[in-house]
Amino acid sequence: MAVAFTQEQKDEIQGKLIAAGFDLSTTIGFKKMTIAKITKAAGVAVGSFYLFYDSKESFVLALIREVEKEAELKMAAAFAKDGTLPLKKFLSAYRERFRPENNFFLKISLDDWVWLRSHLTDTTYFSTVYDLKKFEYLLPKIKGIREDVDPGVVVNFIKSIYALYQNRETLFEGSLETNVDLIFDSIYRYMKI
Repeated sequence: MAVAFTQEQKDEIQGKLIAAGFDLSTTIGFKKMTIAKITKAAGVAVGSFYLFYDSKESFVLALIREVEKEAELKMAAAFAKDGTLPLKKFLSAYRERFRPENNFFLKISLDDWVWLRSHLTDTTYFSTVYDLKKFEYLLPKIKGIREDVDPGVVVNFIKSIYALYQNRETLFEGSLETNVDLIFDSIYRYMKI
């Protein structure tokens, strides 16, 4: 018999599932994550999972959307009342998204990136068109940039950060944050007037 949950209980269960998903994504990874492992880590019944998600893939997509929503809120808070932000402050705020403690994508393995690409039917997150649209939306809001900025160049710089972390096992991991700082410095030098 199905249990009727209050909205408060549903919110609590969903919060536990999301928290468990973030934890498992960085400890065992998406590939090894199962619905049974998610619900066990969350301390909820397997059936409760299906109140919110119809598959592991839809759950992982919810994790991605949660990260994106949180990042957008943090970025929005950095903008001035007129909706603009100087380039240096924009890049400083954006840089915070690319610290491992703030971005679970920087903690997942290359195998999990491959799993994401092969299992998520919503290809939005692996679309250069989507990436360009997001950046082109931000461009007019950034003060102090050159008029001929090629959004593709900036997006490629950002994607190179993910590539570094995906391949961290073959790199000097202790130097990755310095590499990311240098990438952001290059973005600044490329974009500034």
